[in-house]
Amino acid sequence: MATTKSSGTNTFRPFPAETPDTRATILRAAVSIIDSQGATALTVRSVAAAAGCSTTGVYTWFGGKNGLVEAIFLDGFRRFGATLDRAGRGAEALVRVDRLGAAYRRWALANPTHYAVMFGHAVPDYQPSAEARSEARATFDGLVTAVADSIRVGSIHGEPFEIANHLWAGIHGYVSLELAGMAFETTTAARKRTFDAGMRRLVTGCLGPAD
Repeated sequence: MATTKSSGTNTFRPFPAETPDTRATILRAAVSIIDSQGATALTVRSVAAAAGCSTTGVYTWFGGKNGLVEAIFLDGFRRFGATLDRAGRGAEALVRVDRLGAAYRRWALANPTHYAVMFGHAVPDYQPSAEARSEARATFDGLVTAVADSIRVGSIHGEPFEIANHLWAGIHGYVSLELAGMAFETTTAARKRTFDAGMRRLVTGCLGPAD
């Protein structure tokens, strides 16, 4: 309880309650700072100011800057994973592979700052914890499963992890170039066509017999 004096009489006023909304506000503020000013501007003090809370609030919820970045990383991969999971439901194996690639791109373009933290090492001094790495790996495992199912029905040939890693790297490459503004097409529709064509080439390269 905080004690304040008013007209010579002690009155007791509780500190504002910390709620999950406070945590979400702090997290949004951190993402906004990275997006608009870059990782070098991300400090506990700058986040607290942007979120309209004390630095104690940031420490209470996240333990400091590293915990804040970890939360962005985990939040990103959990939402990314949920998007991939929804995209792959109920589809034939090879169609699922294609849908996962398209969903990857859509999510990344809609969440570029999270994506930069997750895949681009946007905060250089941050190292993901074992929990965070496990969460990240789970999103890749969905593609491994889809590839394994495609191999089982004879649509794709090869070893599931190697094929999935090849596809994942190719998808990441296309998306990263687009996010960096290095895709040569000048319209959104043209960039999507190029991605779709690239995805087809990636998958087609896995359709023949294994070496």
